[in-house]
Order: sequence, then structure tokens, then C-alpha cells
Amino acid sequence: MIICNLLNNANCIYANLLNCLHIAKNSISDKIPSAMRKYIFNLVFVCFALVTQFLYSFTLADRIKTHLVETEYQNGTQEIRVLLPDDYQDDKQYRVLYVLPVEKGFDKKYGFALGVLRKMNAHNIYDIIIVQMGFEKEPWYADHATDLHTRQASYLKDFVVPFIEKHYSTLAASKGRLLFGFSKSGFGAFSLILTYTDFFGYAASWDAPMFLDKFYFKMKPVFGTLDQLNKFRPDLLVPKKKRFFTKTTRLVLSGEKDWGKSIPTPTGDSHTTAMHKLLLENGIKHIYNDQLNIPHRWDKRWMAPTLHALMQLTKDPPNSHQQSR
Repeated sequence: MIICNLLNNANCIYANLLNCLHIAKNSISDKIPSAMRKYIFNLVFVCFALVTQFLYSFTLADRIKTHLVETEYQNGTQEIRVLLPDDYQDDKQYRVLYVLPVEKGFDKKYGFALGVLRKMNAHNIYDIIIVQMGFEKEPWYADHATDLHTRQASYLKDFVVPFIEKHYSTLAASKGRLLFGFSKSGFGAFSLILTYTDFFGYAASWDAPMFLDKFYFKMKPVFGTLDQLNKFRPDLLVPKKKRFFTKTTRLVLSGEKDWGKSIPTPTGDSHTTAMHKLLLENGIKHIYNDQLNIPHRWDKRWMAPTLHALMQLTKDPPNSHQQSR
């Protein structure tokens, strides 16, 4: 009962704790030596911080379900975290947004995607299930050339998606499977939908490298060989798979920030602009927005407009290329 009250009144509790902190600071007697006053105040502050983190963790955990799994596709135990709409119903079929991480496991150097989306209330605004999965190695969303325990693409397609569709009420069709990522996971979102054109329905990418013809950023342990990399490169897949993307708009391409011109593209443009031109050359319909110049991390300022553009495709797909501003 106490924990339920904490969860239901987290904001009020936080405000009261903050008020208590100020009272404690002002109540420490001036007769106590300054060093001791500082020590007592710091102790109170640490306790305040710990309680605040406790409340936040419980509130977040209350909304996010965690599954621990072991599979043939990766070594060790991995996590799958699921955020459901508040009024989730077993007899209703939901679309699923697969949020692709940019770090192994659930490291948070670049933020916590699921946490940001929860704060955005995206699961309720769009009435969707949101899923984030963990990876043993740096995620590049490919299968290794020879190592059967490093098959990230197959793990997502052949295990994570079926697992979600078995345990939750979903559309269980391509139109209900959406991919969302940035940086290396933006590469992954485009790579996955271009590889498995009939399996995934829509994909959105922000500020991602799209033209990589050699190994960077811990790619070799995931791909194994350059020939294997070529099988998953978005720039090479576009002309091969264009027939699946010329009638219906299924892609959102946005950016840009870090992926400017540090690693050259064939056109000399940024990776976002160069991919935009490549999609146009191949007649691939897509939503394009290169104005989202936001810090390179999970951030509401690029996530909100990019997700909105992606979700619009599921409701009323544009008949031609559109540029979003």
C-alpha cells in the first residue's frame, strides 16, 4: 500500500522532499561548527538524492515490463523491455514501435530511449506498444559472417518480434512493425527494413551514417567481413529494393548533427542529405527533414517530430515524397 501511494503521488512527494531539504538547511544551528554543519547538510542531501532515485526507479519500473531471455542468436542473457499504453487491452491489436538502441545492453551514455518516450507519453498519444531490446555487442543490426552467436538482425526479426507478438496483443503484420533509431541504430532501421521489406512496415532514422564502406566504431565484431557489411549497407540496398518503396511512403529520414562530412559520402554531402538524394534518384518515397540539429543523443527535440512523421505514415501515407519542416 505504501509503495502504491508513492507511485501515485511521486510528484507531490518529490516537492515535499525538496521543501524538507530547504528546511533542514535553514534549521541547522549556527552553534554547530561550520564543518559539522556542512557534513550534516551533505548527508541530508545524499539521502534526498537516494530517495528521489528510488521513487523515479519505481515509477519507471511500474510502467516498463522487463523480460530476460537467452537465445541462440547472442551469448548470455539479454533484456527486452516493454512499455504498454496505460489502457492496454488484451482484445485490442496494437502497433509496435521497436526502438533500436545505439549502445550494448542498456548503457545510457547517449540517454535512455524508452525513458524519453515514456516522458513524452508516446505510448498513450499514439496508442502503441514500445519495445527496446538489449544486445551483447555494439548494435549494428547485422548477422556475423561466421559467428552464429552474433546474429543481431536475426535476433530482432526471428526472436524479439515473435516473442512480443506471442506475449502481447499486436497487429502481427508488417504494417504493425515500426523501426525507430538514430546514429548506428538509424543505420540499423534503414538496413533492416531494406533487407526484410515484407516483414517490417515503416522505419525512421535521425542523424545516421548511411555510407560506410569500411569498418568504424566496433563494426568488425558484428559483421566479421566487408562482404558481410555490404549485404546490410543501406546505400547498396536502396537500388536493389526500390520496388518495395515506390508506391507507399514507408521511410522517414531526418537529421542532421554529428553525421556531417567527417566520413565522406559519394556526393560530398552529409550522410542525411546524400541518402535523401539517393532515395530520390531511385524513386523511393520518403519524408525528409534535415533541420533537426539537436545534440547527438536520445532527445525529445528530434524524437518527437521524427516519431510524429513516422506515425502519420501508418494513418494516412502520403502519395509522394514530402519534405517536413
